[in-house]
Amino acid sequence: MWLPDRAKLIKVSLSSNGEDVETPWAEDSGPAPGPAGAHYARLGNVPFLHAKPTYGDVIVVVPDGEGVLSWDSGGLPYERIGERIIEDGGRWVMVLDYVLLEVGGDAQQAFSALDIAGERRDIAVEGCYGPKSERPGRAYLAVPNHLGADAVLAYLEGQRLPMTLSLVHPVDDEGE
Repeated sequence: MWLPDRAKLIKVSLSSNGEDVETPWAEDSGPAPGPAGAHYARLGNVPFLHAKPTYGDVIVVVPDGEGVLSWDSGGLPYERIGERIIEDGGRWVMVLDYVLLEVGGDAQQAFSALDIAGERRDIAVEGCYGPKSERPGRAYLAVPNHLGADAVLAYLEGQRLPMTLSLVHPVDDEGE
């Protein structure tokens, strides 16, 4: 699995027509053609508000009015978002909810087990929030294109993780 060079990490801003702003880490990959200050950036996180770009994708970021290196989808529908990605990192986003098997179990230890299991299959795992008594935890995964949701779930369930997993995204045609 590709890992970003920590010496080149920068924060970038992602948005869609100025909405759904989030600031993942990215690896600065050098100057890009375009407006002054434009840079290539390879995402080093799995964004929560944008299915694409995601971990490993290369985009062009340009300084906004405040100097923040930014990327905006321009409102393109998901089917056309590739037009705004310079290099597709070959991953799609899967969202899972998880509940600890043991009441009062160690949530950090459980999430670490999920993260390690993901690394073994070249799956980048990001924690959105941990489990609480009133709601499950949520994890975002950047899954290599050659793996489907069923294969990922089967693999993770076979890892004897200290949690139960529920698929949030993608949902099937019947919304299950």
